[in-house]
Amino acid sequence: MKLFIKSFFLSILLIFLVDSASAQTGAELLIKGNRATLERQYTVAISYYSEYIKLNPSDFRGYFNRGTTEYNAGMYEEAVKDFTTTLFHNPIYKEAYYYRGQCYHQQTLYDMAISDYSHVLKTDSFSVPFLKLRSEAYSISNREMLALADLNKAIEVNKLSGDLYKRRAELKVKLKDVNGALRDYSSVQKLLPSYKMVHYIKGNLYLEILETEFACEEFEEALDNEVVVAERNYQENCGISK
Repeated sequence: MKLFIKSFFLSILLIFLVDSASAQTGAELLIKGNRATLERQYTVAISYYSEYIKLNPSDFRGYFNRGTTEYNAGMYEEAVKDFTTTLFHNPIYKEAYYYRGQCYHQQTLYDMAISDYSHVLKTDSFSVPFLKLRSEAYSISNREMLALADLNKAIEVNKLSGDLYKRRAELKVKLKDVNGALRDYSSVQKLLPSYKMVHYIKGNLYLEILETEFACEEFEEALDNEVVVAERNYQENCGISK
């Protein structure tokens, strides 16, 4: 009986040591893969993650890490497969929807990208990053009003984001809403003071609605901010050189 108990505990200890060694090896593979990815050695990183997956076939981390590396390497089809497997093992992992959506976007599969972004927005309807992504996909696939609705919602959440106003202004230009675009670019001017091109853009928009005086004021501001492309429009429309 004592021999049996001793043999039993030796067996348990051996299993623990094997599992511990396996876990250590797996962790090392992830670390090596992450380091190789940071160094842009994508082929090497993919190899490490593939080894990790062999040891841990049900761990979503291996597939996700390999997928992000494939995405960075421009291997979008392979990345989609890994992100799909990631979501099989972890269906609520938002990052996998983000990257798979980006892969679809890069492949011009906009409907599939929109589907992934929409999946996240069903449970987190005010997620500004996913609203921005879906808006971009809507806009590039010529569904401007849907794109506008997403940006309106995103701005409701974050009224101090100059980037959101800039995106909406660009979309309004596409929709021929010049006055709306001007209002948004005025917000950009306040929220993103480092964006010097805003005065040049506003000047051109004022010319479209025949507000030459306002256009000249904007071109003058642009030139004061060393936006040299404004010089020609200033001379042609304002009658003097700056």
